[in-house]
Amino acid sequence: MRILCLAQYISKVRIYDVFCGMGIYEDGGKRSPIVAFDVIKTIFREGKLNGTQISLNINDKSEDCVKKVRNYFDTNNKNFCTIKCYNSDIEDMFNIVLQEVSKTPNDTRNLIFIDPYGYKDINKEQLFSLMENGKTEIILFLPISHMHRFTQKAFQDEETAQYEPLRRFVNSFFPTSHKMRKEHIPIMEYIHFIAEALRNKHFFSTSYYIERDAANHFALFFVSSHIFGFEKILEVKWQLDDEAGRGFKMPQPRGLFDEQFAEENKNQNVEKLRNILQHCLSEPKTNGEIYEITLKNEFLPKHTTEIFEKWQTSNPKFKVYDLKTNKEARKKSFYISWPNYKENTNKVKFTIERQ
Repeated sequence: MRILCLAQYISKVRIYDVFCGMGIYEDGGKRSPIVAFDVIKTIFREGKLNGTQISLNINDKSEDCVKKVRNYFDTNNKNFCTIKCYNSDIEDMFNIVLQEVSKTPNDTRNLIFIDPYGYKDINKEQLFSLMENGKTEIILFLPISHMHRFTQKAFQDEETAQYEPLRRFVNSFFPTSHKMRKEHIPIMEYIHFIAEALRNKHFFSTSYYIERDAANHFALFFVSSHIFGFEKILEVKWQLDDEAGRGFKMPQPRGLFDEQFAEENKNQNVEKLRNILQHCLSEPKTNGEIYEITLKNEFLPKHTTEIFEKWQTSNPKFKVYDLKTNKEARKKSFYISWPNYKENTNKVKFTIERQ
């Protein structure tokens, strides 16, 4: 929200919560519509909406849930945003949202939060149709542990009706030959495959897992058609998990070797990115291409910059050339950033020269 409100060319933001639930749990915990509203209220009171008009659109098939959320908004809203409430089944609501986002003006952006009661109402084609306008981002929340536990069983026993929603979901995302239909894979690989399936040449996608205990994982999937929005979500992930940028684990009692394991985890991620960069630089790449490669592999420009800085002092085969002069560029002149990418300003090229 803060990023969108800072963008000079965006004057309206529309938020859709298509499974809003009751708003506040019995223990006082807040569900997504209240969290969204409170964020808008905070930014408004900080004076940082910058004239951006926010609309918050909520839906639930339970009329009682919608009433509870509406009551909270009516009690707390001081013209922070406009509110629209729906009491529609999911198919009708998706049609409403699709009709609205397909007519999105250039000065407007959409953020769609989808937290289904399971996964039976979600398919890949539906999500991609919401994204086609190029002005929409999606946050999808899935009960990964349950899905992971029963996927193989769903395809081994294709007659059992209770597995039909899961079969439809997997059929929508993965071809019949896909590994996850046939093998019991680790849960992190399962999450990775779903995030991968949400990408194509137009859309960027990443995941963030949430571990409640050893046997209970959820995952958020973020999908965007804009590489800068994607970079900002990756920044949030790496702030929350500075070891790997992957997810959240419940706090555990501190162990004697925790710091050592954390450092080892960080080193493994550095090595992973180093290998990616070494492979791609078998052919020269511009700063814009390296920016894309870095983000598509879910790392940040600062991670690549750190590796390149070390290579400039330790790897004589690594070269950075100024594209104007075709001579070696000044040290640390990498230009791996959104401003340079946005302006299509390719200033240098990188290569690892062969002997």
